[in-house]
Amino acid sequence: MGKTVEINPTTRHEGHTKLVLKVDDDGIVEKGNYLSVTPVRGFEKFLVGKPAEFAPIAVSRFCGICPIAHATSAVEAIEDACGIVPPKDGLLLRELTGLGNKMHSHPLHEFLIAPDFIPEKDRVEYITRIQQMRKTGQYIVDTIGGEAIHAPNIKVGGMLKSITPSAASKIYYKCKEFEKLAKEQVEYLIPIFENRTLVDGTEIPEKLGYHDFGYLATDSTYGNRENIEQKKVHEYTPYDVYEKEVAVQACTTIPRYNGRLMEVGPRARFAKFHDFKEKGAMAIHIARAYENVIHVKRAMEIIEELNVDGLTRAKDPILGDGEKLGLGVHEAARGHNTHQASIDEKGRITYYNAIVATTWNIPLIGKAVEGTHYKFAEHVVRAYDPCVSCATHMISLDYDNKVVNEKYFK
Repeated sequence: MGKTVEINPTTRHEGHTKLVLKVDDDGIVEKGNYLSVTPVRGFEKFLVGKPAEFAPIAVSRFCGICPIAHATSAVEAIEDACGIVPPKDGLLLRELTGLGNKMHSHPLHEFLIAPDFIPEKDRVEYITRIQQMRKTGQYIVDTIGGEAIHAPNIKVGGMLKSITPSAASKIYYKCKEFEKLAKEQVEYLIPIFENRTLVDGTEIPEKLGYHDFGYLATDSTYGNRENIEQKKVHEYTPYDVYEKEVAVQACTTIPRYNGRLMEVGPRARFAKFHDFKEKGAMAIHIARAYENVIHVKRAMEIIEELNVDGLTRAKDPILGDGEKLGLGVHEAARGHNTHQASIDEKGRITYYNAIVATTWNIPLIGKAVEGTHYKFAEHVVRAYDPCVSCATHMISLDYDNKVVNEKYFK
């Protein structure tokens, strides 16, 4: 007979989601649906008509976890639309700000999964290490970006200003400390993930989270619009993909690349740029732990390459033709993050759209829980570290629980 199992809400991630699972008599998931139920904010609509410079300020408010990723994607999209090329040192500072955000975000995820994997006797030391790592990541964003969360120094054309030699030295020193902690974290966590055992002794199924979909990533640490054919990206509505009773609750689009669902994030980057072959939910945790080391090494390279007296911002006017669709790509902590914008001859936004990292992963997570017992489904969700508020861009219900704008979904 089987039955439907609903896990609502899923926990220990940002935003509100639920799992709607069809399971057989043994509890094995035959069909998995993972959907956002976070309320829509409508950023992309209220940006139309606003000055282009307002976009990075506004979109960094998608949420407080990935503000740097969205501000960076926004300025990159506007620069592409307006033909602006930022100076080298401005781009280095921008990349370093993004690395600081990831050096804060990845350890935060490792904190959230502590109840699943970390024995009580180890937690104080484990969480202390994480908090020290997060402090360094946030220091980098605060120092270079101007604020620890919604960084005002990320500007169209580059960065508002450089940092002092003293600040550069301090960041480098803190990165050396971070590198030591990140390596300790790898040595501690990798055996746990490879053993596939929860803290209560429960063995995790070997193929938990396996799927045969593709990986999408454009750069190991920053983002590169040259490494994606955006014309192959198409967004579908929930009604195109889910059954009606599920689709009516979903608040995200379903993007596909060349017709295919794609995973984004740490494992996708590792598969693309480091020949990582491992599959399943545990492999995502492993890739994320290794990325902490890669991120801090790149941060130290940037400090060594940066000319703190160099030009940080292009002086070109922020004007477009109203037609060219600019593309901004940034590899956020959770993966491939794109914003698109058109700017008119008065410097105002005529079109804006964002396909953020978790938007890609949401439909794939539903598929990745299939084939194993539903009691493990939340472990698949948490492996992807979804940041759901960023991904929520559609509305299907009003406050009376009635469908609105149904014509868009048929």
